[in-house]
Amino acid sequence: MDISRIKDSDFSEIIRIHQKYYADEFNLEDLFNRILDMFVIRDSETKEIVTVGGVRPIAEAVAVTNKAHSVRKRMCALSMLLELSEKMTRVHNYDQLHVFIQDQKWLSHLEKYGFRPTVGQPLVKIL
Repeated sequence: MDISRIKDSDFSEIIRIHQKYYADEFNLEDLFNRILDMFVIRDSETKEIVTVGGVRPIAEAVAVTNKAHSVRKRMCALSMLLELSEKMTRVHNYDQLHVFIQDQKWLSHLEKYGFRPTVGQPLVKIL
């Protein structure tokens, strides 16, 4: 296998792969949206693309809340924090704001603010 940075000459093959296998899953443009760097892995013998990928930064809202306060106060604070988080996300030119919740009670509240499940199972690797 050979790895290299993506080149303009790779796009026709990437388009073909996308149309054949992924056209119903996502728009090709989404693959390249806000990518830090993109790489192509090719078969050493055939020189065909095996995999294309890279790293994308994401905006993640994080919070801790003082559970000694009433749910009403915590909801008000959450609303304020999410409003500011959305503004900061836009200021930094991100088009998505992620949250990873551990307390399932907040799931329905966050859905009221427009959050929805992602496509696919989110995973993390701690470096």
